[in-house]
Amino acid sequence: MNSITIKNHDSKKLFIIIFSLSFIIFLFTSDAHRYSLDEAVGQEMAYRLTILEPDSSYIQGESKIFFNIPLMNPHNVGSLCSNGITCYPTSFFYSATQIPFIAANHFFQIITSDTLTFSTNDFSDQHYIYWRNSEKNDLIFMELFYGPFFSALSTAIFFLICLEYKFTKKTSVTLSLLFSFTTILWAYSNTSLNVVPTLSFILLGYLFYKKSFTNHELKFLIFSSGFLGFSFLIRDSSILFIIPIFSIILIDVLRKKIKFFSLVCFMIPLFFSYFLSRYISSLKYINSDDVVITNIHEVSSVAQTFIPDITSLTPAVGLLFSPGLGLFVFSPILLTIFFTFPDFFRKNKHDCILFSSIFIISLFWFSHIGITWHGLIGWGPRYLLMIIPFLLIPLGSSLEKRNKKFMLILIIVLAITGIFFNLSYVIQDNPWFVWGQPGQSSGLYGLGIPNSICDWNCQKEESNMYINNLTIWTFQYSQLTQSILLMFQGLQHDIYLLHLFGPQIYWPSLVFSTSFFIYLLWRVFKIKPNRESIKL
Repeated sequence: MNSITIKNHDSKKLFIIIFSLSFIIFLFTSDAHRYSLDEAVGQEMAYRLTILEPDSSYIQGESKIFFNIPLMNPHNVGSLCSNGITCYPTSFFYSATQIPFIAANHFFQIITSDTLTFSTNDFSDQHYIYWRNSEKNDLIFMELFYGPFFSALSTAIFFLICLEYKFTKKTSVTLSLLFSFTTILWAYSNTSLNVVPTLSFILLGYLFYKKSFTNHELKFLIFSSGFLGFSFLIRDSSILFIIPIFSIILIDVLRKKIKFFSLVCFMIPLFFSYFLSRYISSLKYINSDDVVITNIHEVSSVAQTFIPDITSLTPAVGLLFSPGLGLFVFSPILLTIFFTFPDFFRKNKHDCILFSSIFIISLFWFSHIGITWHGLIGWGPRYLLMIIPFLLIPLGSSLEKRNKKFMLILIIVLAITGIFFNLSYVIQDNPWFVWGQPGQSSGLYGLGIPNSICDWNCQKEESNMYINNLTIWTFQYSQLTQSILLMFQGLQHDIYLLHLFGPQIYWPSLVFSTSFFIYLLWRVFKIKPNRESIKL
């Protein structure tokens, strides 16, 4: 009993240390600004929900989706919005996760217009400087903390999941740090995309799912369903994880390993989440005879009808191995799955089937969504961010079983490579300075052939929506290669706290903070607790 108490005590300390260490590094490399339209619509709704005031361009009874960005809906199609606060093509619950961060700055004025003003000493592009200086202060604060918080939370939850597989604490910590800094998670900690919080709630759901089968307690299964249901409310593609887990539970019911009542308890929160999602969506719009558009992807799908369908395995191969966005290219540590999966399979056949199902379903789904399969201009395949933890868990079995020198050297090389790739993204504004602007001759967008996206007169060109195939299939024009070249040849760093505090304060603060938590991590493993002093 004493040993169990000690182990639980250490696990809690390690959870806090891993979260804190990851959060500090993510925070100190945050750019504190959005990079995509997906983020813009989400944070704009969150901002309006916080201040409870509609956009000044909203007109009741006339405004429809993208009323504030006419370029995205030039023919003003869709249903009329019921109000100006939620008239945005994004999930209400996704925006709700951003409200606490926006409200903190809105009411306490932590970041103001006088906090930091960019100039030509910081960046060479005047348009970029103007855009950065015109951002809302509340959204700057949210972007600074939102991604780092949820990404660090995902890392800490992943540590607890590793413990559920009976990995040692050292192995679990190693896997967590690899997940945090050698995969594209670090890059996406720089964003406020909905995949970031969704990943946290999916991992929470899976953690309790694993606990329910380890401890045989119904409450854990209900918690699992609740968190998975909330992840669906944030991003509906979470169903790609819910379906395999539901199928596994159903099979166990049919094999009489668990009671049918357990399946019912698992389904109730999921059905509640589904109907709640439908109900909230219906409140955002007024019924109309027009075409109903409630999601940003439905607008982009208008252009897809003009572009040849991709029926081959090209998208699937591209999502995994293409130089411009392949998962195994941008997160090389995941290449270990090819020799770690057999080790993991020997003791975890049940979970191997589940992981394989999640991987195959996700890959199939995201490789068959038309011109958007590539997910550019994200860092690697952003749609596959949520499956990364499940590809990394098998490495734990190999670390504890093989422990061979060659394997350790290979892991170190892959880890260092992944960290280097991530650094080339997080220390500069890759979307602006590497990709450039659609329709302009500079950057990777300059390789594309404009398709007149403004009026949706898309032609059957080799380039879809300004994305040239060279940026996907060649190393020369890969965003990874171009980011690395820019980092060495024309770096304009985009680290908010470094701009704010200057190197004299930034670097000592970063070194001290990370050293402190690394020291605490070392103490947990090196200093044995006094067993007699721990009370039951």
